[in-house]
Amino acid sequence: MGTLPFTLRQLEYFDAIASGGSLAAAAERCHVSASALALALDELEHHLAQQLFVRRKGRGVTLTSAGTRLLATARALLAQAEALADQATEEASSLTGRFAIGCFSTLAPFLLPGIMDRFQRSHPDLVLEVAEASAPDLDDMLLQGRIDVALLYSVDVSRQLVFDPVHAYRPYVLLGAGHPLAHRRSVRLADLSAEPLILLDMHPARRNTEQIFASIDVKPRIGHVTTNFELARCLVGRRLGYSVLFQRPAPVMTYDGQPVVVLEIEESLPPTVFGLARPAGAFPSARHIALLDHLRTTAGT
Repeated sequence: MGTLPFTLRQLEYFDAIASGGSLAAAAERCHVSASALALALDELEHHLAQQLFVRRKGRGVTLTSAGTRLLATARALLAQAEALADQATEEASSLTGRFAIGCFSTLAPFLLPGIMDRFQRSHPDLVLEVAEASAPDLDDMLLQGRIDVALLYSVDVSRQLVFDPVHAYRPYVLLGAGHPLAHRRSVRLADLSAEPLILLDMHPARRNTEQIFASIDVKPRIGHVTTNFELARCLVGRRLGYSVLFQRPAPVMTYDGQPVVVLEIEESLPPTVFGLARPAGAFPSARHIALLDHLRTTAGT
């Protein structure tokens, strides 16, 4: 589709001049100068290759036959543009209809159940469509318009997206309940460096964990590497090592029935932030704002 040879503003001026019968009357109606209006009309006639008005000094303007024919079409286009604007306004302010939400796969167990339950019950007229995917796939889905928003870690947000932070997760140490340090509330990672680390090899957990140890100049002893979050917890529960994790499941028991404890890390470490992403330039709709409010109210609880 080629570039249109006119703008909606020029069509609005065309309509105003025809309705007012003079450039002066149209200029007053449109809150612009008569010279600016005349320039816009000249450009419109040039691009359309049609004379739209006969201008008579002191006697206003008269539509030409071509101007009369084109005016009806111009007014129809303006009416459609106004209807489009009204529809867009209603769409942006509405809490009804389809709302497609993408979620990074490792965040899904912690966020999607609450969205599909509590958030949905709070907004029953919304038709939720949820999808789990990798960060690059969510990026593509947003830019292609297949989803409206995406739940992502801040480290995964491209420059083509706008990111609204929701919650900062601070890393913690997971120990088996029988570990000698399990009675404490916090621990230094340096004090665990000789013990085997159960390393979660999921993006971005592994990279974040490696950065944590690098930042405090501690080299961990890797005991086992897994891409399974619950397996890491199970191995810790069996006292086969400790783990550094970010997401905090509610249960204090592993899948295989072993008790585990959470200890805060005493070293000063940066948090990992997750939030809601949308395409750059996309206006935050009422749905987006409602979901953001829901997440900020419930995250971390």
